[in-house]
Parts: sequence; C-alpha cells; structure tokens
Amino acid sequence: MKKKTVIYALIVVGILSGVFLISEKKKASKIVTVKTSIAAVGELKSYISTTAKVNSKSSKEYFGLQSKIKKVNVSVGDKVKIGDILVTYDTIDLASTVSQAQIQYDNALLAKEDLYNQNDNIKNKIADLAKEIATLEKSTNPTDKVKLESLKQQKSALSPFSSEKLKQTDNSVKLAELSLNSAKQKLVENKSTIISTNAGVVTTLTAIEGAIGNGMEAVVVVQDIENLKATASLGKYDASKVKIGQEVIIKNGEKTYKGSVSFIDPAATKTVGVTGSETTLAVEISILDKAPDLKIDFDVDIDILVGKAANAVKIPSEALKVEKGGKSLVYVVEKNIVHERQVTIGFQSDTEVQINKGVKKDEKVILNPSTSILEGIIVKEAKN
Repeated sequence: MKKKTVIYALIVVGILSGVFLISEKKKASKIVTVKTSIAAVGELKSYISTTAKVNSKSSKEYFGLQSKIKKVNVSVGDKVKIGDILVTYDTIDLASTVSQAQIQYDNALLAKEDLYNQNDNIKNKIADLAKEIATLEKSTNPTDKVKLESLKQQKSALSPFSSEKLKQTDNSVKLAELSLNSAKQKLVENKSTIISTNAGVVTTLTAIEGAIGNGMEAVVVVQDIENLKATASLGKYDASKVKIGQEVIIKNGEKTYKGSVSFIDPAATKTVGVTGSETTLAVEISILDKAPDLKIDFDVDIDILVGKAANAVKIPSEALKVEKGGKSLVYVVEKNIVHERQVTIGFQSDTEVQINKGVKKDEKVILNPSTSILEGIIVKEAKN
C-alpha cells in the first residue's frame, strides 16, 4: 500500500509539473518582441519640402514696332547695361504705317456710311409701300387689287439690317481708329530704337534684321542671371504654414544655398489639367547666396522652415500611431509592460515628432507598433 501511495504521488507531481511547464511555455510564447527608442530632448525643426523654379529677380521683355528692323545690336548671351540700344527700326516705315492705318480707317468709315444709307433707304421704301398699300386697300377697282398684292409682296421682301450688323460696322470703325491713333503716337514719339532699361544678359532674341516686326511679341528679353529667386506652388494645407521671412534651404544636386520667403501671392490660382483642377498659391523665395550653377527656368528642391523648438521632447516618427479622427497614440514600455498614451504633438520633421503632452524625457517608446501592441501586455526589447 505504501509503495502504491508513493507511486500515485509521483504521478500527480509529474502531471502537475507538466501542466506548469506547458503553462509557462504558453505564457512565454505570448510575450511580444519589440524595438524601442528613448524620448530625447533637443532641437527640432519642421520643414515643408517641395520643388521650385528658378527665375531672375530682374527680367524685362521688350516689345518691338510694326516696322522694318534695321539693326540688331545684341545676341543671346550678351551682357547689356541700362541705356544700351538693343534694336533699331527703319523710321520711314513708321510714316508708312500711319498712311496704311489712315486708309483702313477711311475705308471703315465709308463702309459704315454705306451700310447705314442702305438701311435708311430700305426703311423709307417700306414706309412708302405701306402708305401706297393703305390707299389701295380702300379702292374697289379690280386693277388696284392686283397692284395691291404686288406691293404687299415687295414690302414683305424688304427688311432693315439687324442691330448686330450695324454694331459690327461701328466696332470696325473703332478698331481702325485705335490703330490709327497708335501709329500716329509712335510716329510722334519717333521711337526708332529699343533701349535697355535694365542690366543683365540677353536670354531671348527673336528680332531679325530686315524683317517686319508685328509689335505683339517680345523681340528681346534681358534678365539678371546673378540675382535669382525661386517660385514654388503650394497647396492649401502647406500654404497656411508659410510666412514672409521664413528660412529656406535651396538644394541643387549636392550643393545647398540659403534663401528666405520674400513674397506670397494674395490670391490662389486654379489650373485645370487632364486629371482635374488644382488650386495652388505661388510663393517667391529670394536666393541669398551667389549661385552661378543655378540656371533660370530649371527646377530645384527647397525646404521651407515653418517651425522649430529649442528644447523639445521628441520621439522618432515611427513611434507615433494616428487613429481615425486624428487621435495620436504612443506606446511606452515600463518594466516590460506596455502603457498606451494619448499624446499631443507639436512640430514634425521627416524623422521626429515633438511631444507636448503624454511622454516624458527618457521614457521608452515602441517603434512601429503593430495591432498586437495593447495596453498591459508583456513585451521584451529586441537586443539590437
């Protein structure tokens, strides 16, 4: 009996030991391995990163005359000073332009007068026919009846010109008069040359000696290629953060230059493309450093400093979990136990987030928390 009792006791102990070991293995298997980081205190800068187009701070388009180009004094790439003669025109053509404009104006007046005379004649004819028809309608003579029908047909076939047709002739006269006055003004000014009013480099030239200018396009463009600016287009969310005077980093390849926000358009611009419409706000950035490698109309990368904090409690961006509704959560590890914290965030950079409330300096936070990370679970930190 004693031997049997001992055997039974050993069996019970063995079973209990097995259950304990299985339970411990299950408990160990539930422990999640996580990567952590320490909440630090230091400076944090928040930037808006986008692209911008390089432009000249001083750019001038010079429009030509409707005259023959006598001499082109510059080429693309030439440096010019204020007062330099860029293009010379043949002044004889100015007088010819006035003569041509005068003929066009006279013809427009004659056409208008002719049309209005025709219209008056039609109205008078209709009035005369109406009187004659009224007289014949009172007659009982059969011959008058036949004549009456003929007159009615003649009257119905007549119609005065429409007000739109008359308005067109009025507009033709006004346009011809504007062209004539413009030609006379140019002749009075005797503007036979285009003189530079800004210093820089000729970047565009369409003037050709011997050709006739049309007066509607720029024949010379002079730009200051040393004093540059960059222009960026921002969406509504980013535009609300940008203010004049903010620091900007301009990046072109491996080189960087200092800049600052110098102008913000007072109104947004809406553009319609293949994929739909987009509304943006233009922002100008002054490039403060000398940048001989930057070329006008090329794109550059820019970082606009929109905020910074000197002594911020900050954590890596991947430690922040944002739920629907904008709720920001961070999971803190204390003695291998997870504690969920709702936090208030401040400035954000590409890699870090400022925590205004919810996490303290030197606390451990879990990086890239998965859905299995919950309040109260046990975790262990990865060795690396």
